[in-house]
Amino acid sequence: MAIQDKITQIWVKTTGKKINPNDFEWLIGPIGNTDIIKDKFIFELAEKENLEIRKNLPNSGLLEKMEQIGISDLDKNRLNDKVADFYENTSNYDFEVWSEWKGIFKPFGKLLYLIFSKRLQQLNLPLNSIDTAKGLKSQIIKLKDKQTKETKWTIWYRIIKSTNDVIYSGIYTTCKNPNYKKPLLKVVFPLPNGNASVVMTEKVEKDGSLLLCSDGKKFGDNGFYFTLTNGKGEYWARFVKSMHEWIRVYEDDENVLRADHNLNFYGIRFLNLHYRMNKKTVANKELR
Repeated sequence: MAIQDKITQIWVKTTGKKINPNDFEWLIGPIGNTDIIKDKFIFELAEKENLEIRKNLPNSGLLEKMEQIGISDLDKNRLNDKVADFYENTSNYDFEVWSEWKGIFKPFGKLLYLIFSKRLQQLNLPLNSIDTAKGLKSQIIKLKDKQTKETKWTIWYRIIKSTNDVIYSGIYTTCKNPNYKKPLLKVVFPLPNGNASVVMTEKVEKDGSLLLCSDGKKFGDNGFYFTLTNGKGEYWARFVKSMHEWIRVYEDDENVLRADHNLNFYGIRFLNLHYRMNKKTVANKELR
């Protein structure tokens, strides 16, 4: 294991809290290997849980239904149809992305890339829009029960075409946090011996857009978490209260589907990501 991974794990143990996984089931998720993340964890997870891998099935979404993240019937009626279709049929879309690092944070982004992201092939946040000018390769990967064919895990696997770096290899799921009445969206990014996870609340705005937030203030709130395990049933978790993010998915005045992804560090905006989602004319056939 690389020394920087060991240092990160020591930080989680010493500044976080030891948790009982049975009491914090909402925070537990798949973990990564110690050398590279990329898509390796997908095959290991499928083998471990005896699941079959299905890639880019037509009409395959990050969510099976919008109701999974606690959207009420009233909000479902208000939600823009294109936004709902995107989440329920994500594999039917292509993507363009633009990135903007703010001021002094750009060197930090480069450092993160060199120390962690490039090596692990995980969380390669684009350093500039030139890197993503050729677009993204996007796959929706479902891990399904071999008997019932029900989906156990949904992975959104995205690669920057110009560099072949993995921008995100994230598991999209939901969790029932006891501090909230409704289910929350949870995105898990496997890391060596643990994961980073973003737990987000949802709000349907008056114009039909969907706003997802991880802006909590304390452990147990929606927000950004590191979780670590030693493989012996022991777990530690660290709530990163300095990290907040907002994702707004909406249809613009020209009827184009877009998303704005804003990330703050100690209240200061350090990265803006902007996406344009284009409906494919013909849905991809399943990749085998």
